[in-house]
Amino acid sequence: MSKYISKFFLTLLASVILLFIFIFVFDGGESYAETWILTFGTIIIVLLSFVIALMYYLIDLIKKKP
Repeated sequence: MSKYISKFFLTLLASVILLFIFIFVFDGGESYAETWILTFGTIIIVLLSFVIALMYYLIDLIKKKP
């Protein structure tokens, strides 16, 4: 189970780093749209990281069946 947790956090970390890089590249000043994009982008990153870790778990579970 620990390898799936580590995959979740690794995917989460890489996605958050990419999100902040893209936010600083396309920085247009402080606005409500930028705040909403950051908020929903973070939520989407967390949910997709969980789905990716869950997919690894399901693939390994299917492989182990006789």
